[in-house]
Formats: sequence, C-alpha cells, structure tokens
Amino acid sequence: MKALQRSVLITISILLATLLVACGGTTNTTNQGMNNNNTKNNQNNGYMTSTTPTPNTMPTTAATPMNNGGMTTGGVTITPGTTGNMAAFIHTGNAAINGQMVNVLLTNKNFAIYYYKADTALKATCTGQCAQDWPPVLAPQGTMVSSSVTLPKQLSVQQTANGAQVFYDGHALYTYAADTQPANATGRGQDMQWYLVGFQL
Repeated sequence: MKALQRSVLITISILLATLLVACGGTTNTTNQGMNNNNTKNNQNNGYMTSTTPTPNTMPTTAATPMNNGGMTTGGVTITPGTTGNMAAFIHTGNAAINGQMVNVLLTNKNFAIYYYKADTALKATCTGQCAQDWPPVLAPQGTMVSSSVTLPKQLSVQQTANGAQVFYDGHALYTYAADTQPANATGRGQDMQWYLVGFQL
C-alpha cells in the first residue's frame, strides 16, 4: 500500500514538474505590440502605438507574448480618462504595461479595444465565429465616430463583413467578449494575436 502511495506521489510530482516546464515557469518579458517610426512596424509592450499600415502587413516583426502560451493572467487594469468629450464614441485611458504607463483606446462604456495581428491594413479578417468572441467595434448608424480627446492618428469607418466597423490608423477595432468588467483587458496577448490599441500624444 505504501509503495502504491509513493508511486502516486512520484507520478503527481512528475506531472506537476512537466506542467511547469510546459507553461514556461517564468514570465517572458519580451516586448510586444506595435510602435511606429514613420512607416516601420515592430512590437512593443502588447499595445499598438501610432502605426502607419501598409497593404498586407500589420506588424512585420513577430513578438513573443509576455504571458505563458499567449494567455493573459488576470488582465490589465485600465484607468479611464475623465477629460475631454465624454459623449464621444471612443474614449481613452491609461494602462500600466511592463511598468510603463501607456494611453489606450476604450469604448464609450470603458471596455478595452483591441486590434488583431492577422488583419491587414483596412481589412477585418475576424468575422463569423471569431467576431462572436471578439466583437467588432461598429459605428452607430448615421453618426460620426469621435474620440474624447484629439488622437494622433485618424479614426475611420470601413464597411466589412461585420458591418460599419471602426478603424484606427487603418487597423480594425474589436472588443473581447470575455471582458465582463469595464477597464479590465483580459484579452491582451490572447493567442499571440490580440493586443490593446495604444497611442502616444
């Protein structure tokens, strides 16, 4: 009986060790997201910053997410902005990512806005079932899309398979269905494809 208990404990220990090794054991702090130097795209901190998209390229540099397996652990807390036009369609907030405060886009209900790395300039490829999990940010019919503060790049509306979808600097905008609380971005880094939409003033 004791031999059986020992073998069970050894098996459990081996499984736990294997699980820790498979999950990485430590947090990978490789930078991620998109940052712009004129028309150059690269990755930085899991949020998009002022990019100039070019056809068929979203980022040109791959990035490793800061979370194990591309999954978030608890999400990023965002502090919504309280200045500017609070009746605007797009709001802004601040998030601490890797110890750095960054400006990010929010819906007018203060939910995080994401971009999809697989999308190309002025195209939205997350449709159908994907759009169930990552609802597109759609413009209200007959209204202009405005932001609470002046943004460095342009908001626009493009007709996609999802409808009249809002774009920022040529990137289609989405929310995350699993973000059940405002100002909490749980989808950041998901599947190594989804990142917060950031900007620099």
